Amino acid sequence: MIRKTVYRVAALVFLPLLVAASCGDDRRYDDGDDCEIGVPGEGAACECSGLDCVCPSSGDCEINCIEGCNLQCAGSGSCDFLCIAGCNTECTGSGNCFVDVGDDSTVSCTGSGDCDVTCAGDCAVACPGSATCTVRCAAGAICTIDKCSGTVESCPDGVQVCNGSCS
Repeated sequence: MIRKTVYRVAALVFLPLLVAASCGDDRRYDDGDDCEIGVPGEGAACECSGLDCVCPSSGDCEINCIEGCNLQCAGSGSCDFLCIAGCNTECTGSGNCFVDVGDDSTVSCTGSGDCDVTCAGDCAVACPGSATCTVRCAAGAICTIDKCSGTVESCPDGVQVCNGSCS
């Protein structure tokens, strides 16, 4: 789990460089074009910018947000989102949500799937659902859990857990 978190933080740092180098990439989502949704951990992922980056209703997916995204995981599959900054992410489905966001981002976990959120900058996470919501906050960042339906437990290394315990 620590290795995955390290990779995600590294991706937040290096993604802008990769985006600049891949402007001609045909997997990028623009103006309603279809893009190929990648399977988490298996490489190619859909890249999108702007509004309405939505995972399909079934199956797992991975989306890398380039800028200003409203990401939504509303289906039955698990979603893996990466967004540099200023993101609005909603996990309303039954699948698990793995979210890496940067500064000035919000995440809402209202579905029945677990949420695992890594914040590289200041972020706010709402967890009114019944599932476990884990928030990992980078050093120096301010991360808040709002509307936890149960109790929030503070763990070592900037981790907070709603509806669960430190492990």
